[in-house]
Amino acid sequence: MAKGGKGGKKGGGGSGKGSSKKSVGKVSGRGTTTAAADSKAPKKFGQMSRKEREMMEEYGELVPQDFEEDETDRVASFRKVVKESDLDYQSALKREREMDSDDDLEEDEYKLDRPSVFNKLVGILKKNSKRQDEWKKRKLEEEGLEDLEDDEVEEQVVTLTEAERKALIKKHGKDYLKAVDGDDVDEESDEEDVEGEDANMGDEEADENEEADENEEEGSADEEDLEAIAEEQEGSDDSDEEEHYLKSKDNFDRHFSDMVTPLLAPKVAVVELAGNKWKSISYEDPILKRVERFDTDNVEGQRKEEKSKKSKKMDLETLSVKQRIQSHWSDVNKSALESSSSGSSKIFTPLQQALVEPITEYKDILFTNRTIQNAKEIRNLYVLHALNHVFKTRDRILKNSGKLQRHQQNPNPSETVPEFRDQGFTRPKVLIILPFKNTVVDVVESLIALSGSTQQDNKKRFFDEFGADEELEDDPRNSDRPADFLETFRGNIDDHFRVGIKFTRKTLKLYSDFYSADLILASPLGLKTVIGAEGDKKRDFDFLSSIEVVIVDQTDDILMQNWDHLETVFGYMNLIPKNPHGCDFSRVRNWSLDGRSKYVRQTLLFSNYLTPEINALFKKYSRNVAGKLKITQGYEHGSIVDVVPLVQQSFNRIETRTLAQADDNRFEYFINQTLPQLRRSAVTQTHTMIFVPSYFDFVRLRNYFTENKYSFAAICEYTTNANVSRARSSFFHGEVSFLLYTERFHYFRRYNIRGTFHLTFYGLPDHPQFYPEMLNLLALPAGAGTEKSRSKHVAATGLEDRAMSCTALFTKYDLLKLQRI
Repeated sequence: MAKGGKGGKKGGGGSGKGSSKKSVGKVSGRGTTTAAADSKAPKKFGQMSRKEREMMEEYGELVPQDFEEDETDRVASFRKVVKESDLDYQSALKREREMDSDDDLEEDEYKLDRPSVFNKLVGILKKNSKRQDEWKKRKLEEEGLEDLEDDEVEEQVVTLTEAERKALIKKHGKDYLKAVDGDDVDEESDEEDVEGEDANMGDEEADENEEADENEEEGSADEEDLEAIAEEQEGSDDSDEEEHYLKSKDNFDRHFSDMVTPLLAPKVAVVELAGNKWKSISYEDPILKRVERFDTDNVEGQRKEEKSKKSKKMDLETLSVKQRIQSHWSDVNKSALESSSSGSSKIFTPLQQALVEPITEYKDILFTNRTIQNAKEIRNLYVLHALNHVFKTRDRILKNSGKLQRHQQNPNPSETVPEFRDQGFTRPKVLIILPFKNTVVDVVESLIALSGSTQQDNKKRFFDEFGADEELEDDPRNSDRPADFLETFRGNIDDHFRVGIKFTRKTLKLYSDFYSADLILASPLGLKTVIGAEGDKKRDFDFLSSIEVVIVDQTDDILMQNWDHLETVFGYMNLIPKNPHGCDFSRVRNWSLDGRSKYVRQTLLFSNYLTPEINALFKKYSRNVAGKLKITQGYEHGSIVDVVPLVQQSFNRIETRTLAQADDNRFEYFINQTLPQLRRSAVTQTHTMIFVPSYFDFVRLRNYFTENKYSFAAICEYTTNANVSRARSSFFHGEVSFLLYTERFHYFRRYNIRGTFHLTFYGLPDHPQFYPEMLNLLALPAGAGTEKSRSKHVAATGLEDRAMSCTALFTKYDLLKLQRI
């Protein structure tokens, strides 16, 4: 294409006589020749406007990459190819005719009657394109018929009257009816477009293809659902649409209806313009513990209304859950009900019963009481909410598309054309952010079971990529790991992934392109690689423009990865997209066009504990006018009660004025106060571990120890396995006096560092259980061996009377860490 453009430029700039001497490449095909010469000079591909280039790229390439000029080639002999050199030659002939012609009238008539070269090219490519199936699909999506089977669409068009067919031809052109009727349309391809760096999906196994074909033949549109939508359409009145949504008992209608736009302004003023003046109230809940509620209006009145509602048991009908989900909920949530304590209802566990109402009311929630025991019931609950939201969104769009289609087929001059604002800029509506692939498998299995889909596209590929590694599962070193470690790092712990999921009536399609997906499952790193950074040539974040529900699970685990990636994702969410991506702006909600989507988006964060970073993220990006809840727990007994050895524990407070000065003040205190005490005695100098939570502080201490020639070893999350083994051995045998040890390394490895007698916390750990775990190492100086081996080690090193000690440094900004310990 680049060579052709270059040659075309030379040919177009030369005279007609010079151009006629050049060799002309023929257009291969079934005896066809190039189109008649046009009166205007043709446009090169590089000179076309952006819209023209997009149209050219939409319908195919000018010169396919696999085309060879050998006319005997079997593939090329059946393809019609247009080269720019051919167009240049034809344009040169046209200019020669124009110079010889003296009749201006004929020239003007020629220009008016003949289409432009660009339009002829588009017509040729449109007719012979390999992407007819995609063009047909887009036409059907405009009419809201993409979820119907091809047989039904064909039947609907065939049964149209002549007047209706003419109306459709007038609106969409003849090619629309041709595509729907099946003329010159190839069979649909089995390949799925994959987001990110994957251009096309790999071929499925032969047996899976046969199964998919059988399902496609047997599967058709859900007649009951379609009949229900049709009855709802007939019984509804467009003039009462606003009143219907405002008075609806369904929280989805009241929160996401475009009719609430006039009500947004005063609430947005409370959230944003008035300096973030939320009206808050705090109370104790027997199940949720400490709850702090924020609202934009009368919070006391809503609290009383909430108490009256809680006296009644919530069920799926009251919560307006779609019928197709209700029939599968009991099977999906059965294991969570069995593992929960007594007193749970037949539908929800006590925790689910307490959370389901604010979640379905589309309030923002920060839940920091997540544990290993309640993780599954929380996961089931937000999967139920996400799937219900997707189904309601798609059903409303199909319903309104049906109304518009009926009005177009039977236009009534006395009636106004109905206007529906039911969409965003792009299709994805739910984003679920998870730290590892193992949790994605659990979520997808719940989605498959809840949706009731009879067919799952690319299911085998998904479980091959996200499945567990048998070698890691059978690792004997996991036997002495704590329970939370085994739960977090079970199965596949890859943190770079992203999967788009599309739902139809009978099918769940994995690995859908982001702009065709309803729900996106991704890690912060997987999204960051797509979003890119400032200055990158290839970056995309428009798929985040219409996210209405964002769910972040295991937020504390993401904190141990790269927190900046998660903040980047939230920073690019609900922005006005740079490209239209086939958007029908006549149906986009007004608050989306106004850039107010972030005030309607629901944010759900689930974590094991609260940190300043999580708190700041929730405060900064939680702008939901429906209100928000912050759920925490009080620590009556900190993790210090789990310490086994009798060790003197000293907590030293460091005075600091501002948060910006805290790191410098901590470093000065450690160098001037703590470190001299550790070096005062030759006995207490050896076997001292320094636990450092931050990697930046770790680098600072490592550089200081190196410059002052301290005897030390260092272990962090970036240390190789060989260097880790070498450092542990040197520390155990007393070859080095100090060991610098980071919190992240302990989070990912959970090693028992043998030979530790003195422990210094440069800063308190975020995870409260790390404090007793590190202190319990002092009781095992010789490792996990027998008592005989420990006594031999103590006798050999002369440490019989060695005293153990622990020193922890903290500032006033470590309040959350301190109360957990």
